[in-house]
Amino acid sequence: MRYAHAPDIDAQVRRIAETLGLAHIDGRVVCMRSAGSRARWTLARCHALSRIMQAALGVPAHYVIEILSGPFDRLSAEEQTKTLIHELLHVPRAFGGGLKSHRYVNRRTVQKLYEAYLRRVQGRE
Repeated sequence: MRYAHAPDIDAQVRRIAETLGLAHIDGRVVCMRSAGSRARWTLARCHALSRIMQAALGVPAHYVIEILSGPFDRLSAEEQTKTLIHELLHVPRAFGGGLKSHRYVNRRTVQKLYEAYLRRVQGRE
């Protein structure tokens, strides 16, 4: 596996978070692009720095949104945006190092937020 910072994805994530009012998403959410994964159906992953690691390192919570380069890059712009919304929803408002489960992060929630995102973006133009 190879990892690289993804400033293009980072900018897109910031734009989505700002548009949807996800104020808890800040500079401690970092976007990375990976290549060489053997995962078959995975497009992206959200990683959290656990509480024990935070305590050991003396740092606050951080989150990494990992984009699997091949599968993600082949998606349409709409599906890429939905995927990023999905990953952002895993980050809890408490920003404590945990992740929200798929009971909360699901297609219906993502679709609802995607539609709100489109309305707000189109309203600005």
